[in-house]
Amino acid sequence: MQNDRFECNYLIIGSGVSSYFAIRELLSIEKNSKIIVVTEDHEYPYDRPPLSKEYLRDQVRKESLFFMSQDYYMKNNLKVILGNRVTNIDPVEKVAYLERGESIKFDKALIATGGSPRRAGIKGEDKKGVHYLRSLADADSIKEELSFSKKPLIIGGGFIGVEIAASMATLGKKPTIVEKRSYIWGGFLDKHVSALIKEYFEKKGVAFRLEDSIREFLGEEKIVGAVTEKGETIGTDFVLIAAGITPNIEIALKSGIKTDNGIKVNEYLETSHRDVYSAGDVANVFDPSTGKMRRVEHWNNALYTGKLAARNMAGKHEKFDFISTVWSDIFDLHLESAGNTVNSGKQLVRGRIEDLSFSIVYLSDGKIEGYVAINRPDGEILVLNEMTKQKNDISGKEDIFENSDSDLKLMLS
Repeated sequence: MQNDRFECNYLIIGSGVSSYFAIRELLSIEKNSKIIVVTEDHEYPYDRPPLSKEYLRDQVRKESLFFMSQDYYMKNNLKVILGNRVTNIDPVEKVAYLERGESIKFDKALIATGGSPRRAGIKGEDKKGVHYLRSLADADSIKEELSFSKKPLIIGGGFIGVEIAASMATLGKKPTIVEKRSYIWGGFLDKHVSALIKEYFEKKGVAFRLEDSIREFLGEEKIVGAVTEKGETIGTDFVLIAAGITPNIEIALKSGIKTDNGIKVNEYLETSHRDVYSAGDVANVFDPSTGKMRRVEHWNNALYTGKLAARNMAGKHEKFDFISTVWSDIFDLHLESAGNTVNSGKQLVRGRIEDLSFSIVYLSDGKIEGYVAINRPDGEILVLNEMTKQKNDISGKEDIFENSDSDLKLMLS
């Protein structure tokens, strides 16, 4: 047990995307400010999206995942504490307490602890051969064992599950996805587009069992199969559970910081305690584009909130004003989406669905609520983001939108 006491201007808890960009932003604003980063991870900040794609497919080297080399963190005013964690904060005295006994006195703190893979609660999920993906260490373990797998099984047809299925198929595997919903990517795709993606995946060798779930994993120490709720047995030697994440709010709970589906923050990303901020997957902020409190688990939001929190910690006092976008690369498809794409009414299509190159906008009373785009030009995506953010009313302009030769910029209000 150590009793070391450190002091800093800014304490950053976590080492994900939000934390990294917060570090960069703070150093750009206050070059000589003293920053301490504490993370449970044993690695310096790295990018996570490639873990389920290029890195899993051995298309990029491990070194390329890191935002910066280790040398970057060797500055006199920047200290990174790896393999340790903050257990709680005294927000009045502004002191953070670490698991190994150290304490840190800070002026302002950022909680960017992200989330942990959600346990599925399936009997036998602790057997050898059952995996979750969140960290670089997880990815390394998955890569090693997947190389020997003959029958991989994925639990969950959400974002990560579908991306990993695409990577497995690219590696020559024949994965099966089990999803309790009636269609995949249900969080941000409508049933029609989802069915299109499913058909495309099936042609690539991915099998699906929809409207079913796993009741039990079979095997002694090592998994050999799974039994579904419908009573079917699926032979498998490798399982990936992709059931989403649970926000890591333990620090907030122990520190008296308000939580509700994550850590509640105001429009400046400040928590219920002054000078303690939160960003990234764990932060629940009022989203002006939807008019609701929202916790977003996507890369773009993590980058934006990390930088915004840093600026506000440095005294900028800027409000959250961002439309979070979702993107994914699967096989030769590039997908982007933003806004409400599930419960809206009228739809308009630009491009050709049958050619897998199209944009769909979702309307409510003539106003754009959201969009999904597959293999579309970058310029079109930028305009769609702005139209969604502004909730453009395109009543009477539907034909212009659906004409791929028209200039979408002319439709911006």
